[in-house]
Amino acid sequence: MTIATIPARIELLPQDWDAELTHLSLLHISGEEACKYVQGQVTCNVETLANGAYTFGAHCDFKGKMWSIFLVAKQHDELFMFMHRSAVEKSLAELKKYGVFSKVTITDMTDEYTFVGALPQAHIVQTMGLNVDNQIDADSIAIYLPHPVGRYLIAKRNLAHELSSGSHVWEALNIQAGIASVQSVTAGEYVPQMVNLQAIDGAIDFQKGCYMGQEVVARTKYLGKNKRAGAILYTQTVTNIPVGAIIEQQLGENWRRAGQVLTSASLAEENWIFAVLPNDIEAGIPLRIKEQPDVLLQMQELPYDLIE
Repeated sequence: MTIATIPARIELLPQDWDAELTHLSLLHISGEEACKYVQGQVTCNVETLANGAYTFGAHCDFKGKMWSIFLVAKQHDELFMFMHRSAVEKSLAELKKYGVFSKVTITDMTDEYTFVGALPQAHIVQTMGLNVDNQIDADSIAIYLPHPVGRYLIAKRNLAHELSSGSHVWEALNIQAGIASVQSVTAGEYVPQMVNLQAIDGAIDFQKGCYMGQEVVARTKYLGKNKRAGAILYTQTVTNIPVGAIIEQQLGENWRRAGQVLTSASLAEENWIFAVLPNDIEAGIPLRIKEQPDVLLQMQELPYDLIE
């Protein structure tokens, strides 16, 4: 497939950029059986996760459809799970539903922290003494993400100063890194392979034991039943493209539904979109937003090999 390559204009961000990430929530999972319990609920392997390490993963229903995509960090026997704020209500309810049978406590700690995205030279990074590492203590959590540029996800109690909102920048960086987001509008719609989670290291562990939706996720892999995949799209038309918006492809003189927007964000006067499209979509086929037909989209190269 011939795919246009538009330079990601990350270099336009100040090297000391930091901003508040108002779109995030944080769940804290603790207790004697915290890791054992979560292991049976999610696609990633939290039991083998090293102390202080993190991984991406998905929380699915029994049909393998995702309630949420999250980043989870481990500190001893405690788990800290970041996810989109609009997805946390359903995911939290499902986790708590089955957690009553285990020695586990699941707490929404969103209101206790300020969430910050920052580049390595930002004041908050220097103040915390971070150096391309992760840090988890009683008052702060800092996770280093290397793609598409080195950056930190920080959750901090009692932040001393106010920051401007930077959720749109953070989401654009995630899109460029090929990381999808499930929000309330798209919860329960897609299995993990439809958003390329199998291509993100550790996000799906096909060797671990049973978990919610595991049979469908495994069948999608081993029987080759997946017909859709995540795609990175780009447009220089800066406009509000809502999550859930329909993407159309041109077939002759007509336009037909091709997929759906999962995330849309702006960065340096550009719009970046993570969408679900057919995995056999033709090279160079024109794409547009159904409700905004003047907004034409270009498909970008994925930053990883797309494997099943």
